[in-house]
Amino acid sequence: MAGLAPMGSGRRVVLAVTGLALAVCAGAFSALSWDRADQVAGVVSALAGIAGLGAAAWAALAGSGGRTVRVSGTGAATARGGGRANAGLIGVPGPGSTEVDRTGNAHAEGDGSRANTGVEQP
Repeated sequence: MAGLAPMGSGRRVVLAVTGLALAVCAGAFSALSWDRADQVAGVVSALAGIAGLGAAAWAALAGSGGRTVRVSGTGAATARGGGRANAGLIGVPGPGSTEVDRTGNAHAEGDGSRANTGVEQP
C-alpha cells in the first residue's frame, strides 16, 4: 500500500511477544477459579501498566532525534516579475537532517525575483 512503511523485524517481535503473552494469560485465567483469576489479573494489569509507561517514555525519547527531510530529483522553476522560483526546499525542517540533491534549475528574471535550488530558510 502506498504511504505505509513495511513492518520491521522489531515490530514483528513485539507483535509476537504480545500475542504469546495474551495466550499465556488466557490459558492461566481459564485454569484458575474466578477469585484467584481476579487476583492474578490485578497483578498482571499493574505490571503491564508500568511496562507500558516505560515503553512509551522510551519511544518518546528515542523519537526526539528528529526525522530526515529529503528533496531529490525536482524539476526546473522560473520566477518573473518579483516571483520566487524554488526547485529545492524552503523552510526550517526542525530537528533531524536535511538532504537536498539533484534539484532542478531555478531561474529568477526581473527585479525582486528570487531562485532557490538548495535549502532556503525564511
